[in-house]
Amino acid sequence: MGYLAEIVAKDDLVPGGFGSTLLEAHKAGRIPVERAIGLLAGYVVAAFDTTISAISSGMWLFARHPDQWELLRADPSLVPSAFHEIVRIESPIQVFSRVTTHEADLGEGVVIPPGARVLHSYGAANRDERHFPDPDRFDVRRNPVDHLGFGHGNHACAGQGLARLEVHAVLRALAARVRRIEPTGEPFRALNNITRGFRSLPLTVS
Repeated sequence: MGYLAEIVAKDDLVPGGFGSTLLEAHKAGRIPVERAIGLLAGYVVAAFDTTISAISSGMWLFARHPDQWELLRADPSLVPSAFHEIVRIESPIQVFSRVTTHEADLGEGVVIPPGARVLHSYGAANRDERHFPDPDRFDVRRNPVDHLGFGHGNHACAGQGLARLEVHAVLRALAARVRRIEPTGEPFRALNNITRGFRSLPLTVS
């Protein structure tokens, strides 16, 4: 946050970018500087843990499913599909919460009243057998482009394009250089109420 406050104070942002647009809104008096910094943080910080979690989850999945790694190595054009499948099956953001502003009828006798705190689970939705056949199977050819790992609609993740660029680059580089990914110890999950990832993941690459 200190770094973001510093670059906003220096006006050291790329013209026309997201950050400079926020700063211009502040200069025009539409939002306070704290709001500009907070919005910028929401964009910048959100991709840190989630992208790291997606990459480590992918490594874990490929170590456990060497046949899928062989498919990716043999056909690097599967990288985008593999990335979607990693995010679907391991969903770096597992849950999020909102408060209803009006009554919401979900059908089948389920009505959520206004003012209710709602917890929605991306992790559960991405393994819904009504939508994804054999949902617990990791398949790099599935290409589940409609997963909810990045949210949906107007509130979809603003940083998902950057996340794709980063993870695609890592997977392509590994596919060109690594024959095998093997576990060498017990992985430990990081304890977090929202993010699904690893505190440690012992692996060997050959």
